Amino acid sequence: MNVRDALLQRFNERVMRMRAALDRFDDPAAERERVGPKWNVRDLVGHFVFWDTEAAERMPEIAGGRKPPDYDFDRVNDEVFRKYRRMSYVMLVPQLRAAEEKLAAAIRAVPAELLIDSPVRTWVDEAAIEHYDRHWPGLKAAVDRLPAS
Repeated sequence: MNVRDALLQRFNERVMRMRAALDRFDDPAAERERVGPKWNVRDLVGHFVFWDTEAAERMPEIAGGRKPPDYDFDRVNDEVFRKYRRMSYVMLVPQLRAAEEKLAAAIRAVPAELLIDSPVRTWVDEAAIEHYDRHWPGLKAAVDRLPAS
């Protein structure tokens, strides 16, 4: 297995784990169940819609030698929170699927040599793989609170 396939497999494993969890929710449950002190499941989905899209859109720039953006994460996450609060869970889930596909396509488009030890590799690890891992415990806890189906 080459490095691109290995990274895509790692990313896909996290995406599929999240999808299986999200499939357990409907609008009321996604609104009710918390994944942290401020966010519910719907908010988390909006968060990932934004950040997966952002990661995909910045990937070619970083692959081209541009330095990754220096985000004010608190400010950006607050703006994202306000933007996506207006959308229902069932509206956001298809957008998340599209953002995940866009991010996977961006990883596939990067030259293989940039996926080993480079700013692009760091970007993929942090913006894709580790991001899903960071939010998994809160989502898993929300799933565990759901009634058995």
